[in-house]
Amino acid sequence: PQSVSRVEMRKQQQAHIEGPPQAPGHPRPNTCCLCWCGCCKCLWNEESREHPERQTCTKMDSIEAAEEQHPTLDEVVAWARSFELMMRSLEGRDIFRQFLRSEYSEENLMFWIACEELKKETNPTAIDEKARIIYEDYVSILSPKE
Repeated sequence: PQSVSRVEMRKQQQAHIEGPPQAPGHPRPNTCCLCWCGCCKCLWNEESREHPERQTCTKMDSIEAAEEQHPTLDEVVAWARSFELMMRSLEGRDIFRQFLRSEYSEENLMFWIACEELKKETNPTAIDEKARIIYEDYVSILSPKE
């Protein structure tokens, strides 16, 4: 499968994500969450340290960064239709994580991943340790990610 070009990505966004045209006087928002999530791989946090004057990630930055990931058109279509499929894909999850980082929400995904890993654990000692780490990192009022 070939990677998604900018033109294909834009066509994909318009055809599969935006849906039918809005009625006059009821404008559609610029972009939907799944469109951004499927396209964005913003490195805002890293860039903000190097370039503090830059405060936002543009859609073009997101599209260019997503192209570096090389998702296929079929993958992007599947992610737009199923959040769970995107979360099962390491590439999709990475792109989504970068989007969440740009929205200051990365810790929500990291919490979810930690909980999913905890569900798979069978060793009681490891379960206790992972649960303690999750509590300390995400739940405790002393947690930096709380």
